[in-house]
Parts: sequence; structure tokens; C-alpha cells
Amino acid sequence: MERILIEGIGGIGGVVAARLIQAGYDPALVTNNPQITEAINRDGLQITTPEGQAVVPAKAYTALSDLPSDQRFDVAYLLMKANGVVEAAQQTIPLLNPNGYIVTFQNGIVEDAVGAAVGIQKVVSGIIGWGGTMTAPGVYEKTTPGETHIGELDGRLSSRVNNLAKAIETAAPVVISQNMRGVLWSKLAINCTITTIGALTGDTLGVMLQDARVRRLFMRTYSEVIDTADALNIRLERIAANPRLLYVPKNANAITRFIKDMLVQMVGRRYGKMKASMLQSLERGRKTEIDFLNGYVVEQAQKVGIATPVNAALVQMVKEIEAGTRTIDRKNINDLLREVRE
Repeated sequence: MERILIEGIGGIGGVVAARLIQAGYDPALVTNNPQITEAINRDGLQITTPEGQAVVPAKAYTALSDLPSDQRFDVAYLLMKANGVVEAAQQTIPLLNPNGYIVTFQNGIVEDAVGAAVGIQKVVSGIIGWGGTMTAPGVYEKTTPGETHIGELDGRLSSRVNNLAKAIETAAPVVISQNMRGVLWSKLAINCTITTIGALTGDTLGVMLQDARVRRLFMRTYSEVIDTADALNIRLERIAANPRLLYVPKNANAITRFIKDMLVQMVGRRYGKMKASMLQSLERGRKTEIDFLNGYVVEQAQKVGIATPVNAALVQMVKEIEAGTRTIDRKNINDLLREVRE
């Protein structure tokens, strides 16, 4: 049984940690938050899932430097925000056994940056397709069903991925992919659209998609990501739905655009209560993951000559909110429309 280190015991990390312990694993938990550490050590991991409620005794540490000096790990699950993952990976590598590896579970595409920092051979890619939330320090709920996608970036079916699958399937069903780049870009298209536009407006998904102008921007943002993936010869993979379901080609006729608009309205009705994770970061005064989401798309699009005006404008506007020169307001849609000349 692999010796596991989990860094980031938030909504997803808390559920994963509790499930692993219930299954007989003994992961080391690093929270990066003293309040969460104290709560877990005092009261255990308190989790609610569709199967019921449980209190799982656990030992947590606030920082890597708090771990016993002689501990070494076979694998580290990195479950923090994307903008902290490179530094975390660099600090983690010395704690791994010679054949140890890290698993990136971030929103956006961080694998390139992490691989450049610690060696791409040390990186296994993961995507969490289910929801989890921390309602109070040490108190967790699995909020939506879904699958976890994992795989080697070069497509190999390796023994370490098989071991990883056995461990994390304790929390949710696992799909081992031989095309993680395709999985990552399919998820990127969703995140660049839903979480970033939601951060500008301050609205839930259902509210913002009632506005026809937002739906058009939604489809343009999404389609720019797909166009970039196509230009990079990325073969997109299905996650929750066909990745081209909401894609609108530039030469689409009026009927196609009408149908796509109806599909986006259906998304708004189905996931109406969803609040963008980027919006939650901004409301807490924290830096967002924009550079690894829309910013990554703009960077990659420039390499292959694809125009991404909506994604570029979204990056600029989110950075203005971070800097305090712009407020979160649905009026930002007017500025975005002017910027992209619609």
C-alpha cells in the first residue's frame, strides 16, 4: 500500500482523505491552515456523502515542515489552488521516495508549469469531476456525483496510475485516460466559461444565463478554447458531455446558433445554483487561478495563431478586480461586449 501525502484539505481534499482512511490507508494530511489543522486533530474529519455521515479520526499538520523529519512518501496529491501548486510541488519533491510522484488535481492546466519545475516524469495528471465543499473547518460534504480522471501525460498505462486508481476510487469512480491532454482541455473549456464569467457578474450560473448577451459571450469564450485545442491537435475527450455540444463554429447559421443558445439555457436551468469558484476567491480577497485558465488559453492560442479576444478580455478584467480597480458587477458584461466589439 502506497504511503500517501495529501496537501490541501479543503472541500475535495477532506472527502478524499476521509475515504482513504476509511478504506485502510494512512495518508499524511497537510492543511496549510492552522484552523483546519486544529479542527481535524480535535474532532476528526466530519464528512457527509450520499451514503451517510461519518466522523473519521485523523492527524493533520499545517505545513510540510511540521511533518516528522524521517517520513518519505510514494505519492503526493496536490489539492490546493492552481496558483500555489508549483511552489508546493517544489517543496514536496524532497519528501518523496526515489520513484515517488505527484498528482496535480487543479482547475486549469498546471502540468506544464509543474513539469518544468520538478521534471515532467514526476507528474501524473488528475481531474476531479465531482463536487465537495468544506462548510466549516474540518467539516466536509460531497455535493455532486461524478468521476475522477487520471492518467500519464504520455498516455502510458503505468503501474503507478493503477495504484493511484485503487486509492482514489474510494472517493469516486475513476477513469484512467490515455489522453489526459484531451481531458484537461475539455475541462478547461468548461472552467474558462462558467467560472470566469461568473466572477465578473457576481451571479449564480442560472441568473447570469438568463441574459441573452451573457449566453453569446458564454458560447464565444467556450468556442475560442475549442478552436485553440483543435489548432494544437488536441483530441478532446468527453467528460460530462460531448465537448462540442456547446461549440459554435464561426460560420454557424442562424438555426445552429438558436439550437446552441437553447442548450446553454438548459445548462443554466440544470446547474442554476452553481456559484463560480473564481468568484468565491475574489470575494475572499484571494488571487484567482486566471493565469492557468483563460490566461493559459490566450498563451497557447498565440503560439498557433488563433484569435481569442473574449478570453483575453476576461483575463484583463479579472486582474483588474484582483487589483481593486474594478468591482464585481453584472455591468461588467457591458464593458466586455464593448471590448470584444459585439
